[in-house]
Amino acid sequence: MHDDDGVISLGGLTQQMIRIGLALTSTRELDELLELVLLEARKLTGADAGSVYLVDGDSLRFETSQNQSLFDRLGEENVRAMFKRSTLPLDSRSIAGHVALSRKILNIYDVYDIPSAAPYKFNPDWDFANAYRTQSMLAIPMLDQSGVVVGVVQLINAQARGETVPFDYRFTHVVSAFASQAAVAIVNARLTQDLHAAWLDSLFRLGLAAEYRDKETSNHIKRVCEYSVLIARHAGVSGEELEHLRWAAAMHDCGKLGISDAILHKPEALTPEERSTMEYHTLVGAQILQGGGNPLMKASQSVALSHHEKWDGSGYPRKLSGEDIPLFGRIVALADAFDAMCSRRVYKPAHPMDEVVKRIETDRGKHFDPTLVDILLQHLDEVDRIRLAYLDNDADFEKFRNYSLLKINSVL
Repeated sequence: MHDDDGVISLGGLTQQMIRIGLALTSTRELDELLELVLLEARKLTGADAGSVYLVDGDSLRFETSQNQSLFDRLGEENVRAMFKRSTLPLDSRSIAGHVALSRKILNIYDVYDIPSAAPYKFNPDWDFANAYRTQSMLAIPMLDQSGVVVGVVQLINAQARGETVPFDYRFTHVVSAFASQAAVAIVNARLTQDLHAAWLDSLFRLGLAAEYRDKETSNHIKRVCEYSVLIARHAGVSGEELEHLRWAAAMHDCGKLGISDAILHKPEALTPEERSTMEYHTLVGAQILQGGGNPLMKASQSVALSHHEKWDGSGYPRKLSGEDIPLFGRIVALADAFDAMCSRRVYKPAHPMDEVVKRIETDRGKHFDPTLVDILLQHLDEVDRIRLAYLDNDADFEKFRNYSLLKINSVL
């Protein structure tokens, strides 16, 4: 597969390109895909390092970088911490910008010896700051099926027999074909990302619609989501599960869409019959979210159904107790109740924090999971930062009192 210089031989390229193509099409997460694109481009060319830039309007956005020499010397985690996402103008002053605009591969033997007549220049600041010597560079435009430039792969320092050499022109066409494969995969990943974001936004708005009927602000949902994530993170939840909880918490009260205004907006205490009807919002919510086969919808249904259960078994609708209550339900129950107490509502002012803490402590082991209460109270400084970040203002409540304040221009 490889020649004596350590670069993939021409005879093995067909098999390699098939493997790469399969890998690219199987990856839908954009960050993961960009890492894969860069890694495979480096393998194809024997590059020590490289970067990926994506076109973003009139800019090039630096997305990711790899540098094997620095990884070996300083540790990969430390080196990656040096890489910060940034943008540069989409013009010919930079190498990546010139390649994006010209749509042509640029193979430079030594970036410190670029002719003065060239429109592009090499910026040595990063080299000087990190004791690295960039020499050879191969910059490739990534063109999608329509010929539109999606981004630029910039490869640095081809290696042969332990030395830095120019990039081999034999691989120019192969690298160009790979870059086109990568561009199509990136476009597809972006579409997937956009669809996923739109789907999550729709779910959030479903939760907001329910809270709007109950005269709750959108900030209430945001606070409950962030409080829930904070508690869960300190309880050991991580990764995708943490993100599932964030969005599931937003839909905890979506079942209120099925409860009549006469009950939701009744100013005095509910009768036992009305209270029983109100409790059905957990079942309505679970029914709205029923049937989703993905983990997020399953988590959302679980939260909608279980966030009014109580640790001592006196909650509803199933009278579950202790750890029989799903963890996400226990977390959202605490986050929602905490926010209800310490936040202003249309019908009441916010309670002082010391009073809120006292009430939460009183309900520890009764209404709330004792361990989760301890986590919340141990991290009140983080909780307060969330509260201040999503404070309600007078306008948030006025719209509930007077719908004439809602103007056409505000929604156009």
